[in-house]
Order: sequence, then structure tokens, then C-alpha cells
Amino acid sequence: MLAAVRNFVIVFLISAAVFGSIAFIITGFISEQLVGIAEESDTGGDDFVPVVPDIPVISPGGDPAPSYPDLDGESFTALLIGTDYRPDDFIDYAEDLSRGTFNNGTLGVLTRPIRRKCADLIMLVTVCEESRRIVFSVIPSDTEVKIGDNYRLLGECYDRYGTETIVDFVDYLTATPVDYYFRLNVTDAGYVLDVIDGVDIDVPADIINPYYNPDRTEENAPFSGIDGERDFDTYLSIEAGANHIDSSNLFALLHYRTEAPEALSTRGDTMLALARAALARAVSAEYIARAPELFADVVRYTETNMNADGLAEALGLLRHYDEFEVSVLTYPGSVSTLDGRECFIPNVNEAYSLFRAIRNNA
Repeated sequence: MLAAVRNFVIVFLISAAVFGSIAFIITGFISEQLVGIAEESDTGGDDFVPVVPDIPVISPGGDPAPSYPDLDGESFTALLIGTDYRPDDFIDYAEDLSRGTFNNGTLGVLTRPIRRKCADLIMLVTVCEESRRIVFSVIPSDTEVKIGDNYRLLGECYDRYGTETIVDFVDYLTATPVDYYFRLNVTDAGYVLDVIDGVDIDVPADIINPYYNPDRTEENAPFSGIDGERDFDTYLSIEAGANHIDSSNLFALLHYRTEAPEALSTRGDTMLALARAALARAVSAEYIARAPELFADVVRYTETNMNADGLAEALGLLRHYDEFEVSVLTYPGSVSTLDGRECFIPNVNEAYSLFRAIRNNA
């Protein structure tokens, strides 16, 4: 895994770009897959080298796109990666084994498999100055990809190959150069939202406490992977209606555990509302003015490759957020199976056309 990048001094200017986007990317974080150690050997040292085929030039049809005055910045793309890594909750990761703390110090490899880390949410954000558009494009984490002679799920590649491989795959799947990436773990999401003092949104359903389990106690919790104090007795974390979302209840909202299965259909809209509320708050005059102070906190929880010049360019556009149209592009593809598991088969040719249209101001 790549070590988190800690450029605390020069990377404060991009706070507006990250705060709101983070809230959206973590919508798919909650995944607790346990994969046996034996699977480690089947990919060996295979390297992924993306080969992007020739891309036809897509000519936008219809009326000419409107012309806007130049802003103090250039169009850019940012890849936002959210992982399910939860070291505050689980002590059965590979690093716990190397530290001798695996499964509370027991002979963990004999009692339970090592928990893998997964990139559960992968989203490309395109900020286009020419068209005044901000487009969120989610790449399903269960997208089928090929490394060497083996097919894998995209999100699972993070555990073995790290952030840069996810970046390479997204570049290939969209034929869009990734200018910057930001990687955030689900356990840190609440801290990031607290930097802008949380947001207010309507939640359409009662949300159950994700830790709710009246049969579990602090005495037996470590032996099932959970470390630290948790509230296993409170049933509801969020009641339906108007709510203030911050670190105290964000994890429950992301988990979206409800009584009625039909309520799960409202999850996407709820997360989009969360993202837009957070982004609008982050780029408001109050928080832009405090960007140096606030982003110094945010960057502690993220891994990023953005430098000072890129930060200045991004803020040059995002301070004009009210002039941009915000939309979501659904990545094209179909559902299939891989090794008995459901997976997403990407329609790469159609995706190239869609992303080319965005860049061509179509």
C-alpha cells in the first residue's frame, strides 16, 4: 500500500475542492469482505500496463455551446478514492499480524483470515471551465479488470497494488488523464466533514446504528475483530427527517442500515444531497476565508499528489462554484459474474464517447 502523503504546508488551498467531494465518494465505503491468505499467490508480481485504443473524435451536435469568459484557473480532473479500511474497528489486517496484535493477540491465522482493504468508491470529478460543468462519474468498485492473465474486481486491486494502480485503471476506463487523486479511509470521513462543521440534510428513512447488536459485549468484541468501545445497545442512530450530519452520525448514514428493504433505494439520492450540501458549504465565503486553517486539518487524513500550482488552479475555478452546473454521469456497462461473484462489465467504447463529449464541451 502506498504510504499517506503528508504535505501539510503547501496543500491547504484545495480545501473547497475536497470537502464536498469527499462526502460523495464515501457513499460506497461499507464493505466487510474477508479473503483468505491463500488467494495472495495467484497474481504473483503481474504488472498492469493499460493500453488505450484509438479514440474517435466525437463532434458535438445541436446548437453551439455557449461561450463564457475565462476564469482564474484551468479545467482539471480529480480522482477520489474511498477505502473501507477501518483500523479503529478491526484488528485483523495484515499489519496487525506483523505487529502481533492480530485478533487481540491470539493465533489469528488459525482462527480467521486476514481482512483485505478495498477501494469501495472510485469517482472521477471533471471540472470544465469552458462549459462551466462539474461532472461526478462513479466507476463501480466491482468493475472487472485484467492484471496479467487474471481477472480482478477493480476495488480489490487496492489492497495488493495500491492507489496508483487504481489511478491507472481509471485513466484506461475513461480515456481521461487523471490530474490529481485523493484517497480517504472511511474511518477518517467524519473528521473531514467536521472541518466544515457538518451539514444539514433531510434523511428519508430511520437509520439503524451500524454497531447495534445487543448480544455483543466489550468482553467478546475483540475476538470477533472489533477493537475499542462501541455502542452495541442503541437501536437508531438517525431518525427520518431533518438532521445535522457530522462525525457523530456520518458512519451510520454511510452504512444506511434500515428496517425496510425498499428504503435502500433512497440511499443514492441521500448521498447526493449530502455531497451537494457539503460542497456548497465548503465553497461559501465563510470557509474559503479559512482555507489555510481548515485544509491543514483535512490533508492529515488524505493521500494526494496535488502540488501548490494545481491547488491554486483548482481554487481559481471553484470559487466561482455558483456559475457551474453540477451533474452525475453513470458509467456505462452491464452486470455479470466473476468466480461466482457479481461484477460490472464496463462498456469502454461508450464510456470513451461520453467522457470525450465532456472534454469537448458537448
